[in-house]
Amino acid sequence: MAFLPLGFAFELKTPLGIAESKSRIRECKQPWYDPHDGPRGFVLGRFICLWNSMVDRQGPMLVGWIHDDGTGCRIAGRSGSDINGMLYLCLVGALFPVIAVGLFREGKMGFSGTILLALSAAALILLLWSASRERRAGLVLADFLELTLGSNARHEFRHSPDP
Repeated sequence: MAFLPLGFAFELKTPLGIAESKSRIRECKQPWYDPHDGPRGFVLGRFICLWNSMVDRQGPMLVGWIHDDGTGCRIAGRSGSDINGMLYLCLVGALFPVIAVGLFREGKMGFSGTILLALSAAALILLLWSASRERRAGLVLADFLELTLGSNARHEFRHSPDP
């Protein structure tokens, strides 16, 4: 099983043009304030961002770019369980070594600081592993795009999804 805490990569090709594809996505998604679960989000220029729930911001999420490929358009991006939360966690995780080096240079990195840093790193690893296991939750949003853009759309996984 591949370790993909930021979701799986997807690529969807359709013979529809960019304007028609964006129009269909906007037409078929739910409004932001609809209390029922279902795809909602926005298309801003060529950037697309979809999520599945009005109240659960840590739920499945899809982000991608719409490209013109000459014969229609292609949407490529990532879809997973909690992409925005995992991105924030990765940024915080990248700061851990910087903080540790700074505290060590100042001579303020005692035993309790080392234990706290190790526990925080272990928690970060567990959260990333959990998100990697739940990445298939974003498949619903990728399937929504496939259904919305018609039966001629083709859904390709760059990384094969694991059960």
